[in-house]
Amino acid sequence: MARRRVLFLTSPVGPLGSGEGGGVETNLMNLTPILARRGHTVAIAAPAGSVQPAPEVFVYQVGGNPPPYATTARRDAPVICQPDGVLERMWELAMRVQDQYDVIIGINYDWLAYYLTPFFKTPVGHIISIVSTIDAVDAIIRERFYEYPNHFAVNTCAQASTFPFIDPCRMMSLYGGVDLARYSLNLAPQDRICWVARISPEKGLEDAFAVAQRLRIPLDVCGKMQHPEYWEACVARYPDVDVTYHGFLNQDALHRVVRNAKALLMTPHWIEAFGNTCIEAMAGGTPVIAYNAGGPSELVQDGVSGFLVPPRDVDALVEAVRRVDRLDRRLVRKRAEKFSLERFADRYERFIEHVICGDPQALLEWELQASHPLD
Repeated sequence: MARRRVLFLTSPVGPLGSGEGGGVETNLMNLTPILARRGHTVAIAAPAGSVQPAPEVFVYQVGGNPPPYATTARRDAPVICQPDGVLERMWELAMRVQDQYDVIIGINYDWLAYYLTPFFKTPVGHIISIVSTIDAVDAIIRERFYEYPNHFAVNTCAQASTFPFIDPCRMMSLYGGVDLARYSLNLAPQDRICWVARISPEKGLEDAFAVAQRLRIPLDVCGKMQHPEYWEACVARYPDVDVTYHGFLNQDALHRVVRNAKALLMTPHWIEAFGNTCIEAMAGGTPVIAYNAGGPSELVQDGVSGFLVPPRDVDALVEAVRRVDRLDRRLVRKRAEKFSLERFADRYERFIEHVICGDPQALLEWELQASHPLD
């Protein structure tokens, strides 16, 4: 692949390193250093206060107010543009510096980002960061997707299927990746379960509490405390649960907690686009018990690297935890090897070339591989 000059625009909800940006933040922190080591010139426009993923990755620090969270918005939420918004200022910066780059890649779910696409001279690609959530945003995605079909990608086919106007077989799925060398297999975990996500109602933490109470098993919780009142409600509702809140941990500290658990529970009350936590857990040999919806449904091999259960079915979660010791944690780790950072970077490079060149043959190859995207 030719060496490219790439400008990424991250989620505007919080600085890189804060945990506010969730999977978008994690992916950029992992991906951009690899692209830089491969010879690409890589920069990120991010909210002020962001950390630098690596010395060779330049970060534009952009001030301004963050937008509301789309994950908790109503479907009929209006489009709101802020004169002092960080989202608006990030895309204004991209417009100013676009001549310095071969391609601009936005990883978000923001109306403004899609609207501005035809006004750039430099090609703009979009990685849709979450599932269909707001009607107005979906409408502009639909319009731009029909105009620039080679400029869009998603995390998983399950995510793409939430948009009625998108054929998942014609949409590039980029998945995610982990640095497998930083994760060690643990064949002797303790008798405890863990849960990792932002502490926010749509993540369904109360279901993990319910499982812990039913089985009288300790629960480890890790993640950004976005809604303290929600956390307090969970604790009050299940006062007998032996729960340890570890806070928002760096990658190594998080791995030490998760690899020590017999299972990771993924209990979202909405559809997850991907689920980096899932592959991070499997990299340490920890099976994942997840609701059979969204990204985790494509990542977990039911009965091999974990279990998939019906959404919001706590009884099924409890039964899966009871059976999880039967799984071979070496096979769990093997599943994670499908999601190495090198393979993740390969997929991103192909998408970048596709945005720049619009090669019809590349789209055909994506279509042919859609049913086996991780082979």
